Amino acid sequence: MYKWTKVSLVLLAGLLIAQTLPTVSAVSEKRKAQNKLVTMRAARVDAMRKLAERINGLVIKSETTVKDFVATDDRIQTAMESWLVGARQVGEATYTPDGICSVTMEVTLEEVVVELKKLHKEYYKGDRVTIEDLDQILVTTQEKTLRETGSGAPRPEFDDRGLTVGAGASGQDIMSPRAWEYWTAHCTGQGRLMARQAALRVAQRNLSERINGLFITSETTVKDFVATDDRIHTEMMGFLQGTRQVGERYHDNELIVEVDVEITLQSLIVNLQKWHKDYYKGDRIRTEDFEKLTVAVGESDVRETGMGVPPEQYLKDVPQVGVAAVSFATQAANWPPTMTATGQSALDTEATNAAQAKLMAYRAAELDARRKLAEELDGLMITSSTSVRDFVAMNDQIRTSMLTFQQGGRVVSGSEVLKPDGTAEVVVELELRPLWNMVLFYQEKLAIQVK
Repeated sequence: MYKWTKVSLVLLAGLLIAQTLPTVSAVSEKRKAQNKLVTMRAARVDAMRKLAERINGLVIKSETTVKDFVATDDRIQTAMESWLVGARQVGEATYTPDGICSVTMEVTLEEVVVELKKLHKEYYKGDRVTIEDLDQILVTTQEKTLRETGSGAPRPEFDDRGLTVGAGASGQDIMSPRAWEYWTAHCTGQGRLMARQAALRVAQRNLSERINGLFITSETTVKDFVATDDRIHTEMMGFLQGTRQVGERYHDNELIVEVDVEITLQSLIVNLQKWHKDYYKGDRIRTEDFEKLTVAVGESDVRETGMGVPPEQYLKDVPQVGVAAVSFATQAANWPPTMTATGQSALDTEATNAAQAKLMAYRAAELDARRKLAEELDGLMITSSTSVRDFVAMNDQIRTSMLTFQQGGRVVSGSEVLKPDGTAEVVVELELRPLWNMVLFYQEKLAIQVK
């Protein structure tokens, strides 16, 4: 029988290790490749979703959009979704060093019209839209090619694996070299994508507030009109979800991203007129009154900006921020996940416009809730001897970021109540995790000693 010696055993172990290492490496490389493909697929889906929103917003004729036409039959909607899967990819998918994939998809306006005509012949049973009306899209829409870029982030376990940057990668296009270096040093790709999504939501909210504040008549705003029927309110929310992202900027010395969104004034007016025809039961606003918005805005587009920050769990340097950060984290456990405040205001019973008075009372109650929330935030303790108010007062940058953070408070759905005594109440809620993110970030960046 063969006798195993120490030398032979060592040689056998080495052989087994040599055979195992390539296998482990191959599995790792395979997973990276799979994750890359999944990320690219997510970017394609995101691009196609944005294309669908652009197409749905196209104006066919006065008071009618492509969305209205598609919604008349489930078969039309399903066929449009299937057709969009065949949209062309422009160039190759690109990857930034933090793993985010960007894919650009496009369709020509003529291709959209041809497909809509085909679906009109096969499925459409109404009489509001004719084949000739669909041809008007080519006349009323300036852009002849619709193009959108989607983004996908890698799964966390494969984040930051040194993927090469392709030419024209979105991160390089919208970031200065200094900003790119700063963000890749402090934030993962997933965090950057989530910060952008947060900024997009804030921008859409700001756009909503801007639109709601526009005057239709001398005494009536868009918000007054929207509040007359829940269906109009729902339609407006859906319309705002389809706003175009037209800008994106990353700060080069703090983890803040800005996103610009805009809508065409023409598409807003067309939708308002449609909702007026479909749902409005009053007599104070006429369809032609909406045309006055052109004078009120003075521009063909309405644009707003939002800002966002990445969630704390996606920051690279949170675990290495020092002993002070550890004590912060210990104190953070004593904070609730969210903070709420209830605001009150009195209804103006002498107002001639009851609907407007009600909305103004709700707005005043919301502002009161936000004021109370700011006061409660100031009193939160970071350490046993340092409050949020003390920390904010240490630096103007912190003070500015704190104001931005407070703007992220949202009105709790269904919390708007008008009591029998004429008192309006509104509850505003704010998530506290981003505040800890900000405290940790500035504590390290500015080397602030908190006792």
